[in-house]
Amino acid sequence: MSVLPDLHDDPSLRRVLFTAAILLLVVPAVQVGIQVWPLQLSNIQWRFTAANVLSGGMLLPSFLGMVLLLSLSRRLEQKGVQRTVGVLAIIFVLGLGASLGLFVLDALQLKTIVSTQMEAAFKNTAVRVGAVSSMFFVAFALVAWAAFSAPKSAKQAARKADQKGGEDRVGLIIGQE
Repeated sequence: MSVLPDLHDDPSLRRVLFTAAILLLVVPAVQVGIQVWPLQLSNIQWRFTAANVLSGGMLLPSFLGMVLLLSLSRRLEQKGVQRTVGVLAIIFVLGLGASLGLFVLDALQLKTIVSTQMEAAFKNTAVRVGAVSSMFFVAFALVAWAAFSAPKSAKQAARKADQKGGEDRVGLIIGQE
């Protein structure tokens, strides 16, 4: 018996879950975008602050949204959604990898100009952003891997078992000695 309700028979629950997953992806992106606007890519202090805002406000909801979308698409056997989640996860992996490298360089450069009163806060922020970004780099890579290595559908497994002639199926035979 499955713990999850049958999503094939419940379109209203499907809509709610897909909406929740999309909101987990879109709302934090808009909130972070508003916080880091206007873009000042040449300003090292802005880049450091933007990395802090991104790691604190966007990575976890985005990860949860992708995992929910991936789970729903697997349950409903929607290969297109799975691949879309996989591509989105790869974009996050590439973006996190590049931003993490740039963040380390920026932190090393900013370390020389940080006042002694702010040095402890700066180090804590740099370590937190680096650790969180590194963990989510791995997490999004796992989402991408899972999205592109989807298991066989139940229909495919049943067809394969039928093609083998049912050799692998074991059942109870009643009435034979």
